[in-house]
Amino acid sequence: MIMSTKSEIEEFVESMVWKDFVNELKILYALAQSEYDLVGEPKTDGTMPNMSETLIHLGDIKGRKKAVDYFLEVPNILLQQLEDEKDDNRRNQTD
Repeated sequence: MIMSTKSEIEEFVESMVWKDFVNELKILYALAQSEYDLVGEPKTDGTMPNMSETLIHLGDIKGRKKAVDYFLEVPNILLQQLEDEKDDNRRNQTD
């Protein structure tokens, strides 16, 4: 159950706090993408990473990018849950 109101969530999305979160998350995403582009390149000692190291590293980076994408959607998820709850309440009132 969402305790916030729709207007509180919308106000939060317009706040500087949320905008700061978004900016930081975009930076994290860009860093992860840069790191993703370098996977498989020679290590600092000149050796090449083995396949399992590479796959684990790629999975880690993809996970970080997915986490950023998810976090950026949290306000929309909350708004959708509020809408779903409102719809459920309407159905229950007519039953």
